[in-house]
Amino acid sequence: MMTSTWIVVAHEAGARFFENRGRGTGLELVEEVEHPEGRARDRDMASDRPGRSFRKNSGDPGRASMGQSEGPHDRAVSDFARALADKLQDARVQNRYRGVVLVAPPKFLGLLRSSLDGPTAQLVMAALDKDLAASKQDEIVERLGDLITL
Repeated sequence: MMTSTWIVVAHEAGARFFENRGRGTGLELVEEVEHPEGRARDRDMASDRPGRSFRKNSGDPGRASMGQSEGPHDRAVSDFARALADKLQDARVQNRYRGVVLVAPPKFLGLLRSSLDGPTAQLVMAALDKDLAASKQDEIVERLGDLITL
């Protein structure tokens, strides 16, 4: 089994997978995944807008929007979180790491954690609810120093 730790620095518009092979080795970029849909707004993504209906038998004679429970942006972001979780699961099955550190803004971190399968979730050593996606690699090392031995 590998002795490395993977660090996933993610947000809605992309992710970077880093590997740490032990104390003093820093981080090595394993893979970078772009997700431009994470930057788009619903109105830019929706092929058509939700319809409208007239309310019947209610106190309000006006119109009601027939909204969706999850907009196109939210759906794309959820799909991206699942895709990242799948990458982590595949790498776990291949014994490419012994532990994972997740770094993402709070909402996306929650999506990512809930998308992990049980065995992969058990390998999460730490999670940091910060948006470090735009940070340089050495800044990430500095911010994570307390969580893992770099």
